Amino acid sequence: MKSQSQTLVVAALLVICGTASAQAPSPPPPSSPPLNASVSDYGTTFIFSPPPICPKCVETELGFESVSGGSREIPAVVSFAPFKTNTDVSLLVNLIDSESAAGDRTVQFGNRFDFVLRQQALQKGGFLLSLAPRGAFFARGGGGRAGVTAGPQYSRGNNLIAANFTWTGAIGTSASNPKSDYQGLADYFRTLDRRGTALFLGFAHELTAGQQTVGTEEGVVIPLRNGQVEIETAQLDLNTQPLWQFQTRVIMNWGKILARK
Repeated sequence: MKSQSQTLVVAALLVICGTASAQAPSPPPPSSPPLNASVSDYGTTFIFSPPPICPKCVETELGFESVSGGSREIPAVVSFAPFKTNTDVSLLVNLIDSESAAGDRTVQFGNRFDFVLRQQALQKGGFLLSLAPRGAFFARGGGGRAGVTAGPQYSRGNNLIAANFTWTGAIGTSASNPKSDYQGLADYFRTLDRRGTALFLGFAHELTAGQQTVGTEEGVVIPLRNGQVEIETAQLDLNTQPLWQFQTRVIMNWGKILARK
């Protein structure tokens, strides 16, 4: 099941994303999303789906994200699986990044590009584990990030639990590109009918440059022919400066459509 994160789900796949002191820290600069908001992610949920897409398939995601405080984004993901093995490659970016500061709104193309190589490493019964080396670079300001995600998943009957554990390190540290970033994200899905309609609940924890944040989310997955619509609300940075996030996204698998006779 497709979920993102990142911001980082990043994006989601940031990921996915969807991301996480006596004295409250200063708010992030207008050009930076909340720590546990997706930069671009796989789906609207905190996690990206551990299983790669079907071999020889192409899948796209396009959505809308709004965070209280004035941030508006249109995240997009393209995934393709050129091999016969359970491996795919994804590119994540915000097509439009609109930020508001002091009454002024700035609209521009997203600054961050994420690349993820997702490989199914183990499957036994209802358990599945994928490993995903990943990297990112910033179009404005230079620098980048590199790291890896471990994505376990367990399903039984109508229930599914999936998680992402991600660590990335900076290539060229700066105020907006911290030396290290750890994210622990988990979602529980409950399928409601044969079509695949599902509800989900999630939790996010992030440790970036010594600052910890946590968040929660809830949403629904509505299946389409060869795709699905995801709608999510999230409560971000609950332990520092709480923010609300809303996302909706359409995910389509074009490989299956093009192969249909």
